[in-house]
Order: sequence, then C-alpha cells, then structure tokens
Amino acid sequence: MKGAISKMKAQECLICGAGRLQKTVSTETFKYKGQEIAIPDYIAYVCPECGESIVDPATLKKSGKMLKDFRRQVDGLLTGHQIKGIRKKLGLTQEQMAEIVGGGLKSFARYETGKICQSKGMDNLLRILDAYPEMLNVIRKKEGSIKSVAKV
Repeated sequence: MKGAISKMKAQECLICGAGRLQKTVSTETFKYKGQEIAIPDYIAYVCPECGESIVDPATLKKSGKMLKDFRRQVDGLLTGHQIKGIRKKLGLTQEQMAEIVGGGLKSFARYETGKICQSKGMDNLLRILDAYPEMLNVIRKKEGSIKSVAKV
C-alpha cells in the first residue's frame, strides 16, 4: 500500500480521474460521543477536483491507535498501556494472561498494543485483577478443577 500511495502523489485521482492528488498535512479533529480529539500532522492526499481524500498509511496506523485509546477513554475503558501495566504488576506473560482471562493470545496482545478494544466485561475483569490480585488464585483453582474433571 505504501508504494501505491507514493505513486498516487503524481497520479490522477482514482475516483474521478480528473484531478491530481495533492499531499496535505493538517490537524484532523474527530468526535465521539460528544468528545473531541485533535490529531496533528495528519497526512492525506486530496483531489482538488472531486474533494476525495486518501489517508497516508503511516498516518492511519498512528491515528488508529490514538483513536482507539480516545474511544477507550470516553467509554471509561482501560488503555492498552494500562492493560500492559496490570499484566506486568501480576508478573504474567501475555500468554499466561490470555490463558487466565480468555480470548486468546493474539487478542490480548492487541488489547495491549491498542489495535483492538476490549469488551466492557473484559475491562471489568482486568480491573478486578488489578485491585484484587489474589483473585488469580480463585481463577487458577477453577481452571485446575475443570482440568481434573476433563481427565475423568
């Protein structure tokens, strides 16, 4: 995709075919549930004829994480950084944490990196484990009893 964007700088608009894409750098403002976030250095390629714009891939990646953290903040969810902090406080690897809370290793890693947002239920579980780390023992005992029943 990066190659396609760099070629677009000199190409005609892929939508209307009439204009040449022009690089713009601005501060883009996004709204969510009445709250706003401004993202500086937002790079897009705009057609002066039809007004269509294509966002630069690096900008998409950077702004995507910022927007997900913003959404989490507005919705009252933990950020990826906070989730990672809870896991480290508990002394667990991503794999161990994913096994304990469920959802899979890839999902848990994506919560931490901010690529995806966790559910409210997952957020609540993480907050409980943060406030009451001894709850890990309850979960581990439950998992142990399930494994022993499964062997029967």
